[in-house]
Amino acid sequence: MWSAIHANGCSKIRQKNKYWWLLNKDEQAKQDVYRIVAAPFIVEPALLHFSHCSLHPPIPRVYNLPRLYQGTMDDKKISAGVGDIELGQTVSEGQGEVKAGDATADVATAGFRRGLTKRQIMMLTFGAGIGTGLWVGTGQALRAAGPGGIAVAYSIQSFIVWSLFMSIGEMTAYRPVHGGFIRQCADYVDPALAFAEGMNFCFSWIMVIPAEITACVSILKFWPESNVIPLAAYITIFLVAIALPNLFPVGWYGHVEVVMSLLKLLALAVMLCYMFIMASGGVAATHGPLVFHYWKSPGAFVGGARGMSKAFVQAAFSFGAAQHIAIVAGEAASPRQSIKAVVMPIFWRIFTFYVVNIWLVGMVVPYDNHDLGSSGSLGSPFVIALKLGNQMWLAHAINGFIFLTVVSCGVTSVYISSRAMTAMADLQLLHPVFGRKDKAGRPWLALTICTVIGGGLCYLNLNKTAIVVYGWFSSLVAIATFLSWLSIICTHISFRRALKAQSIDPKKLPFRSPGSPYTQYMAIVVVLFIMGLEFYLALYPTDAPPTAKGFFTVYLALPLFIFNYFFYKFYYKTKVVNPADVDFSEARAFDEEERIMKELDVVNDGNQSREKFNLLKTLKSFFVS
Repeated sequence: MWSAIHANGCSKIRQKNKYWWLLNKDEQAKQDVYRIVAAPFIVEPALLHFSHCSLHPPIPRVYNLPRLYQGTMDDKKISAGVGDIELGQTVSEGQGEVKAGDATADVATAGFRRGLTKRQIMMLTFGAGIGTGLWVGTGQALRAAGPGGIAVAYSIQSFIVWSLFMSIGEMTAYRPVHGGFIRQCADYVDPALAFAEGMNFCFSWIMVIPAEITACVSILKFWPESNVIPLAAYITIFLVAIALPNLFPVGWYGHVEVVMSLLKLLALAVMLCYMFIMASGGVAATHGPLVFHYWKSPGAFVGGARGMSKAFVQAAFSFGAAQHIAIVAGEAASPRQSIKAVVMPIFWRIFTFYVVNIWLVGMVVPYDNHDLGSSGSLGSPFVIALKLGNQMWLAHAINGFIFLTVVSCGVTSVYISSRAMTAMADLQLLHPVFGRKDKAGRPWLALTICTVIGGGLCYLNLNKTAIVVYGWFSSLVAIATFLSWLSIICTHISFRRALKAQSIDPKKLPFRSPGSPYTQYMAIVVVLFIMGLEFYLALYPTDAPPTAKGFFTVYLALPLFIFNYFFYKFYYKTKVVNPADVDFSEARAFDEEERIMKELDVVNDGNQSREKFNLLKTLKSFFVS
């Protein structure tokens, strides 16, 4: 196999004639090349050796493979859990269509292509949380809980999400592999938890698809002229629109989402400035500063525990994309650098986009405004604030931005749900057929299944009003989101225990979660309290008689999660992972690769000639995907 890699790489390098003689001349360059190629497969970097020969470059001998990909390697075939593969043969079951001997194939990506740049991942993560829950759902939360209620609910949720991001960032930066936190659950806690969490996460994001399309339909009602087209036609058009970007290679998807995220940030920045000016009295229609005027009349809180419960549900739906970063790690071109760059400024993103935003919304829109009960953007507090300030031209523009935002979130929901399903197949939690990918790394079957199921549920709008359907799906997603958060935080606690058991210093991690594990324990307590409140109010609602329909509309995700966990545990007889047995081999492989990358990126220090430096940069472009 390594001779095939050598032939593949050297045939390219020969095209650079002025560098070819240096490769034969410089033994250190040869070793660097092959250590980069071998890095994803190394269990212990110290076990990698080179056999030197005057006629051939050093050929590495790899003694072990990571636990999930154990097998044997020689010059003819590789066994990686999917049967023997001859050189040049294509693997399609569970690992995507990757040719054995392809130097760009990485076991950490399981057949995906690392096509997302640092900039794309940063914009994807920044923009993923700016969607229907923020633009539209905050109106329902304001109406149910009042300005004080949503300020408390979103501030508490912001702390939970910040703690969650820190947990995901620490685990993913150390070991940025395909499968994200689903694989982390299997490796650090229990495969049964990975199955339950994977099914829960996939279910929740499939439910987001009809929620986003329902919001698209509702937003169009802002313009009366849109009623001339049948509702079913709109649903079909929007379904095609959110599925189409996912049919292109992941790099193209990244470009589309970067543009959409920029539009989201622009629209939100405009609204933040406008609401600040309006609250300060800079809008003539307010007749002076508002500040906390609406907190006094009609009041800061309304609805009691029931109102707070609804505010927590909408806040959870708004923050549902917090796990996005772990899912895209398997398709990141420079995963460790990208993850660190995204996670570091996350506090300011949450504080600005959510906490400040929600406080301003409560200052400029009273909770008893009759438009808050309307569907779509008619009930958006941002659009209502513009209408109260007699800025109708800006209201039309912002409504258009909201529409594009919701379409973007629909595209993201298809992407995440399909990747979650594929990750489960690659980890053998589902049948390998669900993990099949084409040469560009697109999981066609998973994309089709998620789009068809989510899109089919959209047509419920034909029999019910959009606001009712949106309420159903957002409630279903909320509890599923809380369960995902609990699973991830518990996984991070187990991750820290594994580091301690194996004498790995957390201070040496690429990214370290501040305040860990105490912030994680606090987040668990808060999430359990919120779920307990939701459970009580689902059993004993204050605004209607208790019904099974009302309970399962809110709490369907919990019994499904429990069933999936115990079904998998008893059927496959899984055990909780011993911290001392956790396999960190892939993380050490990334450590070795990162060290070599730093050597390749060092600018000429006098000990290297300029030609050798250019050679190393050239080799890096050839061998690193």
